[in-house]
Amino acid sequence: MLLELRRIQAEAGIPPPAKQAALHTLIEDNVMVNIFNTTFEIEESGVTTAVLPMGSVEPKGPHLPVGLDIILANKFGHDFCTGKALYLMPVFPFSTAVEALGFPGIVALKQQTLWDVLFDIASVLKRHYFKNLIILDFSNHNWILKQCVREINLNRGGINTIWVNPKEFAREVAGEKLLPDYGGGAVETSLALAVDENSVSSLPEDFIPTAPREYMDYRGFKRISPEGYWGKPQKASIKFGKELYKLMLARTEEYIEYALALFPDAELPSESKAEELWWPSGKIPGSGYIDWHSSLPRIQKITERVAVIPTSSTEQHSTSQPVSTDYLQVIELSARAAEELSAYLLPALPVCTSWSHIHFKGTVTVSAMTARRIIEDIVFSLRAGGFKRGVIVNVHGGNWVLKPTLIELNALYRDFKLISTEDILSYRGQAPMEEIHACGQEASFIKAFYPACFKEDRVVDFSPKCTTSALDLVGMKGVSPEGVWGYPSSATAEKGKADLKQRVSQAVSYIRDYFDWEKSRNED
Repeated sequence: MLLELRRIQAEAGIPPPAKQAALHTLIEDNVMVNIFNTTFEIEESGVTTAVLPMGSVEPKGPHLPVGLDIILANKFGHDFCTGKALYLMPVFPFSTAVEALGFPGIVALKQQTLWDVLFDIASVLKRHYFKNLIILDFSNHNWILKQCVREINLNRGGINTIWVNPKEFAREVAGEKLLPDYGGGAVETSLALAVDENSVSSLPEDFIPTAPREYMDYRGFKRISPEGYWGKPQKASIKFGKELYKLMLARTEEYIEYALALFPDAELPSESKAEELWWPSGKIPGSGYIDWHSSLPRIQKITERVAVIPTSSTEQHSTSQPVSTDYLQVIELSARAAEELSAYLLPALPVCTSWSHIHFKGTVTVSAMTARRIIEDIVFSLRAGGFKRGVIVNVHGGNWVLKPTLIELNALYRDFKLISTEDILSYRGQAPMEEIHACGQEASFIKAFYPACFKEDRVVDFSPKCTTSALDLVGMKGVSPEGVWGYPSSATAEKGKADLKQRVSQAVSYIRDYFDWEKSRNED
């Protein structure tokens, strides 16, 4: 089979893997790269340090978005990495905020789930010859990460891993007049005002429970603070927020330089002057849906109690498309679907199962069982917050584990229904396929919505014309050394816009048809 594929590739003008480098104009060594770059740009960059920002969907009171930590992690990760030779990964949006379960729209992962997420990501980065992993953690509740990082460094001999929570530097200088801030207090509100003033609603009165902080561990956040905040938001200001943010950047850089120097084999990131692509928040301007940018009271007003769960991947998409192609698609698709369904939109899961692309640098994946536990924890959290239905919007064909997970969760929970926007990943892969990856459809999407990310001069057409089950055996690189399976040269922006519109329409129709069918069955 592989010999035949090599013959087809040769006829198509695609050289074997060892000769691929000649196809690419090498970019400047040691430049900052992120999810808007292609896998080959990441490979050619010479970068050996990866940065993983971590956010959370947790209560921040009636005045701040539940996804404030995602907003902070996204901006801070970009600002920290700019000018340095680093690989900035997408924000991982969920934390172990189990104390906060019971508030609507909150998501909390189990300790074991987040543990596995981090170990899986660290393992993949090491496989791709990264030397260092820097974790920028913005959650108030990720207690397990400190232990996890210690074991990665000292028990398993993995990648050099540094964990830092920049907000702790802000709290150190805030002083007694502004503390405590266990969520939605003066520190977080000031940072929110500085980063995105429009995200902050009317400030509530200061609220300091008489209970010590650790009582939250025993009884949960909601029992101690019914409105989901603990601090002094009235003392917040934009000026103070800007000062704190600047201090957080400086102190984080100092700490990471100190920590990296402790590793005998660490390679310190060099400076980079390269311009990089980046988008500020991931929220589609003008959309009226309720999502993780919303505050608790607004989420509480959702009448249908339906949550949209976007799943995607961060994986290679050939020489012409960014590793975030699936992630960007699900952001655009799920936002439009959530708006039409009047549903609550969770942050997109940027990392799932991408093992067929593991041989390409820049691909980030977790194991199928880790992905399964993430979905289980999301459903558990939504149920605890009063939601009755979850809708998986998936755009990555490698997320096979979603189907059996969906089936088992529906059998387990009779008070919650988990559905998808179609018969999710039911195709088994025994028939030959013409186009499935980095193809004309995906290239058209990028040209339509993220044209600056499309590398027109690097487009390569190739279809191995074999079964997709070959990906189970040898992975994408075994059948297509440049990671393309299709004809991206056929792409146009017009096709991309029309295709997304059609996919949204089909997804919404499918969901509404199911809701109507479910209603008729209940009436029976």
